[in-house]
Amino acid sequence: MRLRPGLTVLWRRKGESQVGVDPRCAVVLEELTPGEQHVLDHLRHDPTEADLIRVGRASGVAPERVRELVALLRRSGVLDPDQRPRPPGSAVTPDEAYWSRLLPDGDGAALMARRAAAAVAVVGLDQVGMRIAMHLAEAGVGTLLLEDETLVRPSDVGPYHPRDVGGPRGARAEAVLRSTFPQLRTTARAAARPDVLVAVSTGVADPVRLLPLVREDVVHLPVVVGEVDVAVGPLVVPGEGPCTRCLDLHRTDADPAWPALATQLRASPPPLAATHLGQLGSAVAANQVLAAVDGRELVVDRASVEIGMSPLPVIRPWGVHPGCGCSGVGVDVPVGPRGAAAPPEVETGSDRDPSEGAPARRVPTPA
Repeated sequence: MRLRPGLTVLWRRKGESQVGVDPRCAVVLEELTPGEQHVLDHLRHDPTEADLIRVGRASGVAPERVRELVALLRRSGVLDPDQRPRPPGSAVTPDEAYWSRLLPDGDGAALMARRAAAAVAVVGLDQVGMRIAMHLAEAGVGTLLLEDETLVRPSDVGPYHPRDVGGPRGARAEAVLRSTFPQLRTTARAAARPDVLVAVSTGVADPVRLLPLVREDVVHLPVVVGEVDVAVGPLVVPGEGPCTRCLDLHRTDADPAWPALATQLRASPPPLAATHLGQLGSAVAANQVLAAVDGRELVVDRASVEIGMSPLPVIRPWGVHPGCGCSGVGVDVPVGPRGAAAPPEVETGSDRDPSEGAPARRVPTPA
């Protein structure tokens, strides 16, 4: 008789025991006898039902009452729905244990099987892109398709080893990941399409790379390393929300010079993300990708998450631009900072200057 991974039995007071702590997965049992509390305590040892009945008899608890307590725990959702014996030496991964506690059906194993069958492409393997790939591999994604022919730079060291500097990022990333995660696949069938594509860019998202993905119906996540932040998203689901061209059109509405600025940014030396921004941004990006792969509802949907100097990210919603046509229907939306389709009050990280992201302030030039 096994509790969901990570849950344990806790003694509250005489007559009260509790399984788990977090209200989303915990349950309190009241009006228990000392013997019944002893039976519940024995659940820490993954007993069989026969073991519990034997403990119950020794504690003065009838077998019928033991079965009643087990049925109550099962209805409360704290027992592992998969009670099959685990193979010797096998261990539940941290991700499977977490989702076994949190999912209503407790089937963390099925969720991990979906991840193992999934293919995610990561295009752009600087230190941010490489960290995203590492998060995804560690979380159980079975196939990672890695693309970046530029060379590993000293600023990439961290997820890369210093000896990787000067080698092609794609090949070095594959070697690093395969050495750490030997079960990881880094190739797929020629005609196979990734479940999600992550496109990491510096300065500004690359439309040449991203716009065809809408036509090809590829779910994709833009990640942009900017001057002072890392912007993740929005996750683009073709036909169901804004695409990256919508974002460019909103920015052009807010600042007519945006197309000229974006063109120059794409040809400029890449800004370098501070180490902590790379780590935070890559974790947020991996979380969005995993939600899409798992089939879970996105916590941040149709919005970008901007990670900067504040410990609180800025959540910036976006709408479909009426001039884009990516969803077939133009939707008029209010325009906020950076051309975002969002009223200011829905953003977090309110310590930012409200003018941030708007066209650059104009400074009078002396005659």
